[in-house]
Amino acid sequence: MPNLLPRSILGFTVTWLRPAGRLFWASVVLLIGLAVFAYLLKRPKPDRPATWAECMAGAVASFGMFLVAYAVIPHEWITFSDKYLQWTPDKFLFQSTQSMLGAPWNWPFNLPYQALRDVVAAGIYIVFFSVNLFLFSAWQKRGTAAPAETAAPAKRRFSRFGRPLKVEA
Repeated sequence: MPNLLPRSILGFTVTWLRPAGRLFWASVVLLIGLAVFAYLLKRPKPDRPATWAECMAGAVASFGMFLVAYAVIPHEWITFSDKYLQWTPDKFLFQSTQSMLGAPWNWPFNLPYQALRDVVAAGIYIVFFSVNLFLFSAWQKRGTAAPAETAAPAKRRFSRFGRPLKVEA
């Protein structure tokens, strides 16, 4: 797949953007999915139960969003940090031989960049799990607000087949 990201933006050279192309596009796909979900969340809950096809479409869409959020984005982050940023076990954020922020004592442990990469990946999972819990709750609560009408609607009669009657008999 060709990388369609530019080498520079507004005259500024952005060297990391092209190597992070798949991470960028996966994030864009996830944001588009979340925007569609937010649009569907604003619509009122229908009175009729969902059809089989609607349920299957929702299941496929939520599986796709889970796949992007929990598989593609963390994998692409780890790949980007390993290959482009070169956060390998032999590069350290700080070592036990360095002084601690100018103090006369040293750090008690080593912190390689690979550990920082893993902390960021775990943070991605934690953020998406929190977003999931919020979206599950919001989806269950949609359409439960008080109706705008204050007057009681007219009572409709139904035939023995469940269809509304147009003319009173």
